[in-house]
Amino acid sequence: MDERLIAADPREVMRRMAEAYLAAPAITAEQGEIQLAPHQVEAASRLLRLLGECGGAVLADATGLGKTFVAIAVARLFSPVLIVAPAALRSMWRESLRRTGVDAEVDSYEAFSRAKDTRDLRPTLLIFDEAHHARNPRAKRYAALADLAWGAKVLLLTATPIHNRSVDLRALIALFMGSRAHTASVDEIRRVIVRRTSGSWDGTTALPTIAKPTWLAVPGDPETFRAIKALPPAAPAAGGAPAHALLLLGLIRAWSSSEAALRATLRRRLRRAALIAACLEHGRIPDRRELDSWPIVDDAIQLGLPGLFTGNHSTVDLGRIRSVLDRHVDGVRSILDRLNGVPDDARMALIASIREQHAPTPIVAFTQFADTATAAFRSRINHGGVALVTGQGARVASGRVTVDEIVRGFDHEDGVVANAMPLELLMATDVLSEGLSLRRAGVIVHLDLPWTMARLEQRVGRLRRLGSRHRSISVYAIGPPIEARELVSVVRALQRKARLTSSIAGPEELLACMPLLGDRLTRATSMIVRQGEHNVVEQLRSSLAAWTNVDLPGATVGASQTHVSLGLVGGAVGHRLVAVLGETATVRTADVLTAVRFLSRPCARADAAPEASSRAVKAISRWLETERGRDMVQPALDAPSAAHVAALRALERTLPLATRTERAPLARRVARCRQLVLAARGIGAEIALARLLDSTASLDLAALEQLLDSRAGQQEGEKPSAHLQALLYVHNGTLTAWVRDS
Repeated sequence: MDERLIAADPREVMRRMAEAYLAAPAITAEQGEIQLAPHQVEAASRLLRLLGECGGAVLADATGLGKTFVAIAVARLFSPVLIVAPAALRSMWRESLRRTGVDAEVDSYEAFSRAKDTRDLRPTLLIFDEAHHARNPRAKRYAALADLAWGAKVLLLTATPIHNRSVDLRALIALFMGSRAHTASVDEIRRVIVRRTSGSWDGTTALPTIAKPTWLAVPGDPETFRAIKALPPAAPAAGGAPAHALLLLGLIRAWSSSEAALRATLRRRLRRAALIAACLEHGRIPDRRELDSWPIVDDAIQLGLPGLFTGNHSTVDLGRIRSVLDRHVDGVRSILDRLNGVPDDARMALIASIREQHAPTPIVAFTQFADTATAAFRSRINHGGVALVTGQGARVASGRVTVDEIVRGFDHEDGVVANAMPLELLMATDVLSEGLSLRRAGVIVHLDLPWTMARLEQRVGRLRRLGSRHRSISVYAIGPPIEARELVSVVRALQRKARLTSSIAGPEELLACMPLLGDRLTRATSMIVRQGEHNVVEQLRSSLAAWTNVDLPGATVGASQTHVSLGLVGGAVGHRLVAVLGETATVRTADVLTAVRFLSRPCARADAAPEASSRAVKAISRWLETERGRDMVQPALDAPSAAHVAALRALERTLPLATRTERAPLARRVARCRQLVLAARGIGAEIALARLLDSTASLDLAALEQLLDSRAGQQEGEKPSAHLQALLYVHNGTLTAWVRDS
């Protein structure tokens, strides 16, 4: 037994442990014109702590819980601040900043996709809204954003961090954690994430519930489906690989949305065929760049002078290619001839029925395809109160309006726009499915299924928001004009992505979408709910919150499990809770939660002999020794990238090459550069170090200093050693506590 531990009141020790774990900087609820809700204040406080401890954090609260104002409350304490958001959300951010009186720059992901110069952008805090737009490390924008994130605190906002694979989330966290994010444990990843769902916070204003989705059928059309599957392959562009399977999948998805979308897609195929035919007349095959260069004005192709382009002039069988092209064109025309508009008329009748059933509740109908949205808008325009929003802008019956006007009309119940344009039905593409509030609407219609589960959740999240006047959101989905089994590949892809998202972020916000995907997904997600590890952080916080005002009755726990203990460790790692289960000490959140729940059972205080705690103290001591060992090899563990290792090795090789008179001053420079290398965190730092080392045969020390000095943050001082501060355990059925004698 550690002689520095003395017996203490379990009540006080429980309170001390809870307060140490839950401690976070104070945030005021008053944010200009905005009054933050309690759950928003808590989120902002937790994010500030994570930014200080980890250099970055992810706010992955479910849609509708007010992430924008949480982020602004954090941004108030930093300067300068840069917010990167989808272009469609920039005006929303600027309006929110105005209302809260916070100064920050707002830029778009699209700008960074165009190789925006980031050299003069050095924010102290960098906020990525809808951060999943930066999830692809192979994209041009990722490299620019990674460079921007180096040296800044990084706050990622996204309710849907996973779109296709679990690596999506790790790629985002790598912006501040570096490549270590790809090898970190799930528990380490969860540590930097704040995610509360509608069922995990005690808000004073409840979110609307989501009604069980209703499937609506349209007349079947198996002949068109078979004609699509029988479409002959197209003639590829020069240097392009055949992608017939992808072409067919695209046509089937367009047709599942509407005949209007399929018709427009097929007409684009005919225009492409005409471009290829024009080049074949000149004895060559056009490449993809040339095909993209042909302008189309008012649905007519401007053929110009095809001989001026640089297509493939190699010897090819032009007759065979022309034959392939002709068969493809005949197949496209055959599909077009089969389209009769019946399924689309049925869709519009269903929308009319939904509108009549829910009048006067506003309705939002989402689709992937602008052609579907436009056709639906035109079919209902004479019925009044209808609006259209696509990537091309917004329209009402009287003509063009701004997208902001439509959004404000569907956001504020008593807004000026809502009164001037009493809109009841909005046809929108997924351009409106992110970040915006459409809370005046109480009905959502899925005109088609998007390609990712995250998009389904985002659509619902536009309506299910704080401040909605609706107690429940009605959900409808219009099915494709074919048996569901024919689209099994699409549904299976969505099911796989839904299971993956549920296992990491929790299933609660997917409940509204599961009936769209079948019983199999429901069963799989229910298993994840029973396992209960998707939200262990929030469960642990909830259990510890009860300890801050604990009142222990005079009963005892059962003595069947006496080897469950909980220690509070402070020092180099801040404050951490360490669970001891049997002989093993662990900081895994699920294990800590197990210990907290066991020790939360009613019990009475009683003194116990010091040797009763020896088992727990020894286990925690072994864990502390392991942690100290990790600190000793910090360069290999805390900055585990090939670029960091190469830079450190290059620095080690510098001194032996210097003359005796040069070594003393050089040693000081090398030591300082070593500190700067270790302090350079994030994937942007790794990319920059690798680029510098690859550009020269030997290390250019001056160039390394210049590179690192430009991003050098505050250097960490010597860390205090970690030690056990308090211990809770059960001895002979009685809760017992010890604390460190200061």
